[in-house]
Amino acid sequence: MKRHLIVGLPAALFLLSMVASASADPPTKANNPLVLKEQGNFYVGGRIELRSPNTTNAALPGDGTAAGHIAVYQANVQYQIPVAQKYKYPIVLMHGGGHTANIFMSTPDGRECWFTSLTRRGFAVYAVDGPNRGRSGWDPTARIQATLDPTQAPFMQGVNIYTEEGAWTGFRWGPTPGTFYDNTQFPKDYVEAYIKQIQPAYRNLPAPAVQVENNAMRDDLRALVDRIGPCMLLGWSTGSTNVMQAASSPAYAPKVKGLIGIEGFQASSGGDPNVVKTIPQLTVIGDHSNPTNQQAWSATINGLGGDSTTVYPFLMTCGIEQQKSY
Repeated sequence: MKRHLIVGLPAALFLLSMVASASADPPTKANNPLVLKEQGNFYVGGRIELRSPNTTNAALPGDGTAAGHIAVYQANVQYQIPVAQKYKYPIVLMHGGGHTANIFMSTPDGRECWFTSLTRRGFAVYAVDGPNRGRSGWDPTARIQATLDPTQAPFMQGVNIYTEEGAWTGFRWGPTPGTFYDNTQFPKDYVEAYIKQIQPAYRNLPAPAVQVENNAMRDDLRALVDRIGPCMLLGWSTGSTNVMQAASSPAYAPKVKGLIGIEGFQASSGGDPNVVKTIPQLTVIGDHSNPTNQQAWSATINGLGGDSTTVYPFLMTCGIEQQKSY
């Protein structure tokens, strides 16, 4: 495994250790109190647009059916900056499909997750709710129009509903819903707590405007980079695609000091290898998956003189963590 992975190497090694062992004890309140210089949240990106109609309820005060301006496609960002900031570059956390930034706040069984644990380690951390998700809100216009006029239904955004059954096999807790793999590191008693974290999610507009959603996520991440300056971007699952596309621009690649993909980067992530080859990259793939596409991406970047590592898998054998790196 390369030891010159990224400028933010301490973050990469930390993330590897967290993925390797879900039971690993992070710094705690007792031995490393969380002392903040600043915390808060703000919005980036999006735009203000005229919408009509705005409601299906004509009884709203002020006649809510009248045309009016609303914000669309913005992203909410929650952040923490420690007093003892040890690392130059902040780290941005981008969730995957069906999730919000909450996935980085706490594990289903109540352990501290990366948003706070990275802060304890000395990073400024920014966690994003992507557009049309969580605290970023969503644009209901197409659904309101379809409610009032069923002929408009074909123009509604696609929506995914994430289920326990889909999560079980999709995130590879086990081969079938209700059955765990012997080496699963998911906290088995907390499936219900996890299911409460997932949410329906937009999946772009019908053709020809199919990339509206992903383009908005890309643009919001770039707006965040513009606001906070050079940083590392971490994406999980579809969030890996979002951070890769945000970095894949001659204007933004120099500002992105590291790319970390959990279930991460491959050719279909939409990055231009000749642009992002200058950014050190780390992809972490979990057990019971096929890393071929991620390994091929790392080979492409390394063949262009870059630094990309795919780590697969983390296996627990007699309590000993094993890994393969490419």
